[in-house]
Amino acid sequence: GLVLAMITWVAVTAAQFDEVTVETLGALEPNLAGNLVAILSSGLIHVLFSLAKPQNYDFKSMGEIKMLEDDQRGLAEEDYGDKFLDEAKAWVQKWGWGFTITMVVIWPVLSLPAGVFTKDYWSMWVFISIVWAFLSTFVIIWLPVWESRDTFIGICRAVTGWPKEAEAAKSGADAAPAAVATPQEESTI
Repeated sequence: GLVLAMITWVAVTAAQFDEVTVETLGALEPNLAGNLVAILSSGLIHVLFSLAKPQNYDFKSMGEIKMLEDDQRGLAEEDYGDKFLDEAKAWVQKWGWGFTITMVVIWPVLSLPAGVFTKDYWSMWVFISIVWAFLSTFVIIWLPVWESRDTFIGICRAVTGWPKEAEAAKSGADAAPAAVATPQEESTI
């Protein structure tokens, strides 16, 4: 793929500009041609080699790999069953393909009736893109933080020397209430 891309890049540059220099190699069309050939030829080479000599891998050996840490906290026994995994795979494929088709086909088709974008129409699409970027950034960053909040709280407690919540609750329940001296008792002491 790399060799074909380099040949295409230099050949398109020579054909378009009749010379190959640093400046002509930096032009958009030769770069586009080289990049397209790199991406498409690599995929084509991969498919051809895979069809010519398939591995027919069954993935059974993947299940035989011993885990270094067999930490299964938070997972129910049925989470390992084929039925659950098949349902999860179907859910991921349904929503993944739906989102991909929406973003790659439907979204761009919605802009076709507009023809050449007016400034206001362009501003609307830019605004939608910016809102989309901020919302997705918020979700991508804060959902994992929220889901891991107990771990973060535990780390903060350990760093600051506070007892864990379970230890604090246990020590508070086991301890007898502290005797508080009344003002009269203090004067007699």
